[in-house]
Amino acid sequence: MNVATTPKEPRPGFTAVGRVLRPHALKGELRVSAFSPEARNLQRGRPVYLAAVRRVIMRARLDRDAWILKLEGIDGRDQVEALRGELLEMPDAEVLREDDQSYFVHEIIGLTVRTAEGRDLGKIVEVLTTGANDVYVTRGPAGEVMIPVIADVIERIDVPGGLVVITPLPGMVDESQ
Repeated sequence: MNVATTPKEPRPGFTAVGRVLRPHALKGELRVSAFSPEARNLQRGRPVYLAAVRRVIMRARLDRDAWILKLEGIDGRDQVEALRGELLEMPDAEVLREDDQSYFVHEIIGLTVRTAEGRDLGKIVEVLTTGANDVYVTRGPAGEVMIPVIADVIERIDVPGGLVVITPLPGMVDESQ
């Protein structure tokens, strides 16, 4: 698969849980980069979608910095070679979270951000992954505000209520607007 056709985002209603790096050995095993540290969604018996086809994980093992997976119905190196770069997806409702404080980007986008004092800062339009912590990009009455996702700033995330409550760091929000 060439880079131009490699999927960058999961299909609507699905969450990407990994990406095929390359074949492993000759019998259809895949070397996969997991998108979460624990790889709870890439374990034996879990169903995943690969190139929009549902497959069950028959075997899974950690090998250095990647997971080696054997999927139902993939039996040769050539089959895996054709899947290089493909996303491993799961329906949003079936994805196992790392903990009860984990959220998916699609759940965060569109939430309203309000300060603990009640000032409306707008809606989250993008989530940046910086390495140290995520950053929520919010646009609204205060213009564009970059919100670091750290305990000192995020007071509460209420996905069902559509709200994120924050305590801004000094200088984070333009007080003149």
